[in-house]
Amino acid sequence: MAKLQATRHPGGKVAELRALANLTASAALTAAPDQQMTVLDAAQRLQDIADGLERRSRKSLEQLAVAELPANATASEIHHSRRRQATRVGADVYLPGWSTTARALPNVFLRSALFAATCRVQTGNANILAGGSAGLVTEEKIGTFKDITMMFSGYGLCQFDRLVYSTCLEYYRDVPLCPEENPRYQQTTFYEFACRMGNKYSVKAHSAIRASLLRLSFAQVRIRHERMNIDVPKLLSVKFEDGESVEPFKGSDVLSLRVTTSVAELFGAGAWTAVESGAARYDGLRGWLANFYAGHARPKPLPAELLHQLCGYGPNKSNFRASLVRALEKLKDPTTPACSRVASYHFSRDGKTIYVVRSAWVA
Repeated sequence: MAKLQATRHPGGKVAELRALANLTASAALTAAPDQQMTVLDAAQRLQDIADGLERRSRKSLEQLAVAELPANATASEIHHSRRRQATRVGADVYLPGWSTTARALPNVFLRSALFAATCRVQTGNANILAGGSAGLVTEEKIGTFKDITMMFSGYGLCQFDRLVYSTCLEYYRDVPLCPEENPRYQQTTFYEFACRMGNKYSVKAHSAIRASLLRLSFAQVRIRHERMNIDVPKLLSVKFEDGESVEPFKGSDVLSLRVTTSVAELFGAGAWTAVESGAARYDGLRGWLANFYAGHARPKPLPAELLHQLCGYGPNKSNFRASLVRALEKLKDPTTPACSRVASYHFSRDGKTIYVVRSAWVA
């Protein structure tokens, strides 16, 4: 087994414990098979202790998700605040700032089955484009970690919808979110929207984007976390202004988007993740895993059954492990963006737990 050695960390006790936990987790990779889970459990225990110390050291456990700045705040103050979280400047509420080469979403979305790792949702595009109600659910419990409860109403969502929604948020990169009582919309065209997604425009893409925007416009979420309730009555609102061409769809067709301030509550400090655009465009289980692991700061052993629940793979468990392995192998490809590239993974001896290590964690 690799020898563990840790010196006093300049970041303090919490950083020292995290460094020791990472060394312990790394040692598990070379430990004897019958010792791996014991070593991993020790690493997790060290991380839990660090988490507890960090929580107790916070000045306020009820820290506001949306930081408050006065209307006359300087550009430097606003920039510094938005690096961490959503920020209110006077009456205006802004999302956090992230790189133009990345896409950002709340961790609670990326670590749940809200945007499921299935393509079956898109088989209902014709139904929703025709105004059908098939597939609508009310107050459905979404798969999440045990410390979060998420209730969802609307049409089921998939990984394509995750990409579409993160693209919608891009339109609010430099402008404030819309107040709940204000009907202000951001206007664009289907051609421009498809390009901003990173896709080529086509009639098929137009149809898929329109169906996705309709699904998202029906979506409502209620979240319970750390003794707090967060209600998002609408992920977004959308209006379509089709041209007068005889063609059913064309790239110049106008669409108008509206994302309101209620969404900002999900972008608190440490509650969101910016994922490199290349990984954000992955679909299916590979897309879900790429975005899920990008939001974690360190490796953690997880039950394979829990991953199955969190990713919304569906009721079929028999082929999940094979699909999981295929997706992880794809993420090991050197062309995978650094934020999501997998260095290694292995299952416990009983096959019930998986330990995934991102390249960034061992760099």
